[in-house]
Amino acid sequence: MGIGVAAVLGILAGWWALRPTPAPPEPVAAIVEESPPAEPKPEQVRPPPPETTTVDFLPDGQPIRPAGGPTEVDTSGMAPHGLTPQHLRIYRENNFVRDLNAAMDNQQVAELRRLLQQYREEYPEDAHVLQDGYEIIASCQDRLTPEKRAMAQRYYDEELDSGVRRYIRRYCLEALK
Repeated sequence: MGIGVAAVLGILAGWWALRPTPAPPEPVAAIVEESPPAEPKPEQVRPPPPETTTVDFLPDGQPIRPAGGPTEVDTSGMAPHGLTPQHLRIYRENNFVRDLNAAMDNQQVAELRRLLQQYREEYPEDAHVLQDGYEIIASCQDRLTPEKRAMAQRYYDEELDSGVRRYIRRYCLEALK
């Protein structure tokens, strides 16, 4: 039986190797379509050249790096630009946050409330959503009640981008009951 199977397999292999291959198909002539005449291209409007940045100089002649983002000026060897009112405002806000955090960490509730009032007056826009959080923390440190804990939980659940969220958890939600 094994010889019969081997013979059949040999015949099939021989037929497969010797079978005629079909001829490749003949190439089809490309159909040429006439395209409509090309419309004239409108003149390309070039954007205006980038504004050049003027370079100021220190009294000793050293150039000052221009304020802002990337410029067309090679800024290597330039002195840093001066502080703008916007920079000073940001530095002052950072100092407020530092002082608020110190009062909070030392559980100085009266100082925390005083600084918070001053912070609210100078930065009413509350761009970093901190003021309400500090108020909740001061309330929790003053006297933690179930109502204050619920208010803190609501702030914690809703103000996901707030920088004081972790302090809300520490001083209000995880505080001793």
